[in-house]
Amino acid sequence: MKNSKIIKADLDTRGTQLKLLLTLTGQQSVVFKPKWYDVSTVIEGPVYAGKDRYNSEIVAFYLSVILNMPFTPCSVDRAVSFTQDIVPVATKRLINSSFEFNNRTCIYGKCFYCKKQDPVCEDVNFTVYGAVIFNVDVSFKSYRSPWQRTYKKNKKAAWEEDDGYCKYIKERLTKRRLLDLVDVSIFDFLMQNGDRHHYETLYDNVMLLDNGKGLGNPSVSHLDILAPLYQCCVLRSTTLKKLLNLAGGNLRKKLESIPNITNLLTAAHMTAMEERLLIVFATIEYCKNVDRKQ
Repeated sequence: MKNSKIIKADLDTRGTQLKLLLTLTGQQSVVFKPKWYDVSTVIEGPVYAGKDRYNSEIVAFYLSVILNMPFTPCSVDRAVSFTQDIVPVATKRLINSSFEFNNRTCIYGKCFYCKKQDPVCEDVNFTVYGAVIFNVDVSFKSYRSPWQRTYKKNKKAAWEEDDGYCKYIKERLTKRRLLDLVDVSIFDFLMQNGDRHHYETLYDNVMLLDNGKGLGNPSVSHLDILAPLYQCCVLRSTTLKKLLNLAGGNLRKKLESIPNITNLLTAAHMTAMEERLLIVFATIEYCKNVDRKQ
């Protein structure tokens, strides 16, 4: 994935942002998400603000390994040349969404937010950095998240206003699925991915796909990402054990073992993830107190 020759390049029209669908030697299909921001860039605004962060996809893969939640596609960083690697093997529709600017190739793609005025262009070395993500070429079942946001400033979702929302959810989801979504909320909270509006399943396992909206602002922790946990107050004992094993600095040690971690995760984000783990523990204690009162 990191070094194999690209033998075909096309647009990936799924989702709302520019992605390329690449075929590597051996017919392996991967998705390329380009780098829009420097890793140190702080994204202001709501938790879903800004474009996808390529490093968030890569760190999410490793975090899924650390948490033993093996439902995130393998993802690595890679530099490609649009001029040398992509255009010579590109489909017609990809070529039609590319142009040259200052002798460098730019691509704007075809998606909900794609426009020619906002392309990705090669740098001075004629390269573009990004994340290469294993393309799981199967049909997933997609479901709307019970904790989906409205994405409107003046309109809240039911889960944001109803203290008894989880009672409603428990009548509509199996216990296993609810526990899955609590696990996902902890995973997303550590990364600060508040854009899980849908979730996909494969063989009834909830997959952790599309993790590009994490790692936006290390100084802010959006507690409402944990709503499935603190509203339902259920948690697998195995999940708790995994989290406890990451306490006392172990999460940082494991994060620091990620290859090229300094190119993917700032010290501020690493510290923030450690602090959010403590918030997860505090939330679990809150749930214990709620249970005692009931």
